[in-house]
Amino acid sequence: MVWVVVAEGVAIALLGVLVLGLLRSHALILKALHELGAGLDLEREAAADGGGHDGPPGAVPVQIEPGVVPATRSSSSTSHDVVGTDLEGRHSVVEVSGSGAPATLFAFLTSGCSVCLTFWNELDGDTEAPAGARVVVVVKDTPDESPATLARLARPGTRVVASSAAWADYDIPGSPYFVLVEDGTVTGEGSATSWPAVSDLLAQAVAESAHARAAAGRSGPGSVGAAGAAGIVDRGERDDLSRIDTELLAAGITPGHPSLHTPPDPDDAADPRS
Repeated sequence: MVWVVVAEGVAIALLGVLVLGLLRSHALILKALHELGAGLDLEREAAADGGGHDGPPGAVPVQIEPGVVPATRSSSSTSHDVVGTDLEGRHSVVEVSGSGAPATLFAFLTSGCSVCLTFWNELDGDTEAPAGARVVVVVKDTPDESPATLARLARPGTRVVASSAAWADYDIPGSPYFVLVEDGTVTGEGSATSWPAVSDLLAQAVAESAHARAAAGRSGPGSVGAAGAAGIVDRGERDDLSRIDTELLAAGITPGHPSLHTPPDPDDAADPRS
């Protein structure tokens, strides 16, 4: 008799744990649905009707963003060369840090996510990327990835480089993720669920970058010349002392030149717009 009571107690305890687990799982699902927007339309309608609601509730609409994930960094940053191995295990380097390097679109993919499979099927050696960029797929090193699986997924002509260090260098939040590098600078990055969406996203970034460079190169009243503005914006050499010395020497201004010791015009100091 005692063993029967003990067994019933154990069974009740196990059922209690199971119920608590189900309740917790249900709460997490409700929280996730609320974050996605489930039920918000019903709440707005109820508020507009003064809180009253007649009849049984209908289907609960769930609104999800179209799939474009914004960049995780607040602004563009200097690029990094990608150093790793190809699918055959040979050393492979993708140089992008130099100013003369071709535009490169890095596609950070994995073999495990279902969305990445879409890009594995679409990207190949003939893929046209924004800014005429070459496409390089970057995956993680072994044991995070299987070279045999990657070789099966990659289409002919696709360049694949395994480099976990590149994921850290570019601070990749997840996969799929795309980073566009032009002239040693990250000019666009983000993610989406299809190649057309990624292409549109990065094409817009390329257009905005070109517009910014053109705007910085315009000359006008009170502005520097086009060459000077382009040099500051594109090369980031505003405080490069060696460049400043070189330009002064080219202009015939040497150490001790009188122009270096001429006091500023009081009128100019009084009116900064002149």
